[in-house]
Amino acid sequence: MYRIKYLLGSLIAVFSLVYFLFGIVGWYRGDAANIDIVTCFIFGSLHIGGGGWLLLSSLREYRNERQRVDAIMRQLIRNNAGRVVVTDLARYAEIPEEDAREYLERRSQEDVVFLIEGRNGKDTFFFGQQYWNN
Repeated sequence: MYRIKYLLGSLIAVFSLVYFLFGIVGWYRGDAANIDIVTCFIFGSLHIGGGGWLLLSSLREYRNERQRVDAIMRQLIRNNAGRVVVTDLARYAEIPEEDAREYLERRSQEDVVFLIEGRNGKDTFFFGQQYWNN
């Protein structure tokens, strides 16, 4: 859900620039009524506020999901003696399997990990013993 909020927030914030541009051009040229200029700035401000709120909400949800996935990852490493299956992480963390695979691949670049590509798409990542008690 945070991805949708991020995209919407970005689009709304960019769209607010159009309102500000209309207001600035109308003020500079002097051919717009004052109420039209004020209206453009009010709508632009509302869009900036809404877009900023969506972006901050998206960031908050992303951080919460990362913390939850990290906690589940540590639990899986502890319980399975360092073995983490992509489908298990996706199921327990309630995230898509592609996101779980991406997370494990990113984590495997930082840590010492062995990857075994299993049949039926069940890839298994083995973390060394130093990560069992993280």
